[in-house]
Amino acid sequence: MTTTPTTAVRPGAAHTGTVLPLRVRDVDTDQIIPARFCTNTEKTGFEDGLFADWRTDPSFVLNDPRHRGASVLVADENFGTGSSREAAVWALANYGVRAVLAPRFGDIFRANAWVNGLLAVVVPRDLVTAVWEAAETDPGTEVRIDLRTLTVTAVGREHRFELDADTRDRLLGGDDFIGGTLRHEDEIRAYESGRAATPTTGARFPAVRTRGRRPTPGGAMSPEDAVHALYRRIDEGDLAGFGELFGEDAVYHRPGSEPLNGRGAIERFYREARTIRSGTHTLERVLLSDGAVAVDGSFDGVLTDGRTQSHRFAEIFEFGPDGLISRRDSFLFVVNF
Repeated sequence: MTTTPTTAVRPGAAHTGTVLPLRVRDVDTDQIIPARFCTNTEKTGFEDGLFADWRTDPSFVLNDPRHRGASVLVADENFGTGSSREAAVWALANYGVRAVLAPRFGDIFRANAWVNGLLAVVVPRDLVTAVWEAAETDPGTEVRIDLRTLTVTAVGREHRFELDADTRDRLLGGDDFIGGTLRHEDEIRAYESGRAATPTTGARFPAVRTRGRRPTPGGAMSPEDAVHALYRRIDEGDLAGFGELFGEDAVYHRPGSEPLNGRGAIERFYREARTIRSGTHTLERVLLSDGAVAVDGSFDGVLTDGRTQSHRFAEIFEFGPDGLISRRDSFLFVVNF
């Protein structure tokens, strides 16, 4: 079964859903999504790889029509151990799982889950067993996870769990890390306005730029102008002009991939390996600090296989003495969580 790809970050205090009872211990991330399905970093399209090797068994729980549409996976000890692949979380979220309950998780999996808004909640083993038995008898059995009260309610029981205040507040607002940071925009503005002027915080540029900014014509490009030019040239397919914005030894860090070292490697990636056919970047904010530029925005476009793609992104750019980009770090956040 496949579902419309979704992600887990949604505003709201609680989630109530029916149960996928997974009576298997020590489920590692390669079982959650085999490595052969980890072919992109776009955070969508992973649902068909979820438990792919186990779904060949007709009796496997994901093949049971009684549990179709269930959104709370109830697992056994040591769920999500093994490799650190974040695609394990994306696959669950793409399939429609909003929460996972287990007596113990792999530490990295659990951290990745909360970063992406998947509720990975530790509950006692006896509660797991009780929920399994109830769901197998009555597939309509529901579990409720409440972020305001930090409670799990199921089979007539209530269990309190722990969660740090920053993560809880972020998820209550439906924010990823960038959105959470931008809730402090007023404090950021106040801090930047009180700093001594530098080449990128002088009178010409306020601390935060918003949608619609265009480069100033004439003269050498400022870091801000160079960043706007970069996105414009990517969207227009001007890859020669795009490459000219990078220094010869520039490094490009992309999520889940090895760094691209050097202008030539960056240009080859865009010409030969990029999985996006076309699209448009829209910058929401540009922040400037000590010659570096950070941006927050959204992208809408078409992948090389014809699927549409929408995601939010954040990037940080550093510049060399020659004014060219010396380092670019990208972070992706899917829009339709």
